Amino acid sequence: MKLEDLKRIKKGFGYRGVIHALRYSAINKIIFYRQLQGMIVTMETLNPKYLKGNDAYTHTFLNEQQLRRYGKDPQTEMSETFLNRVLPKGDRCFAILDGETLASYGWYSTKPTAINPELDLYFDDRWVYMFKGYTNPSYRGQRLHAIGMAKALEAFTKEGYKGLISYVATNNFASLKSVYRMGYVNIGKVKIYRIFGKFIIKADEGCEKYKFTVKPRV
Repeated sequence: MKLEDLKRIKKGFGYRGVIHALRYSAINKIIFYRQLQGMIVTMETLNPKYLKGNDAYTHTFLNEQQLRRYGKDPQTEMSETFLNRVLPKGDRCFAILDGETLASYGWYSTKPTAINPELDLYFDDRWVYMFKGYTNPSYRGQRLHAIGMAKALEAFTKEGYKGLISYVATNNFASLKSVYRMGYVNIGKVKIYRIFGKFIIKADEGCEKYKFTVKPRV
């Protein structure tokens, strides 16, 4: 790891963060290793400032017709292949629109969802998993990702869901800082090893309440 990165980690997370980052990096030089911090956010833990947003923008779920139209623009990173995979699954897209311009979006699912080509994330379907966030380069710097997530949380809560469930790799210190600031709280970790081509997955006891784990795709 670069010295500048370690200094940045120390500033935000202290020596424990530095030790964890070095250990994480060392293990990955030997075997495939991931440690995922499971977390949830509810209307009770959410930092309310993210609900304010920008009154000039529209915050809404997109229908299939809108998604197909926006997907024709490669910049939006919503290919036809991607849409054909997630829409039949019932996944939904919550977006922030500036007029007709797609400023930001996030995808949400209540079903097992791929986290890489070989592994799927599982969780209690009373919670909603957010994945594939995107912000148009012209709109970056406005924290639209967090605002969109907060607005989506509000919408899903009104539909009867408990809140949003997600994860961040424990060596992704910038993302951890961001989600904690928003109001996410930890529920436990999932450790993933791959040794001689076989996955070994261990979830903390705290994850059981949320049925939160990772499984190899069959």
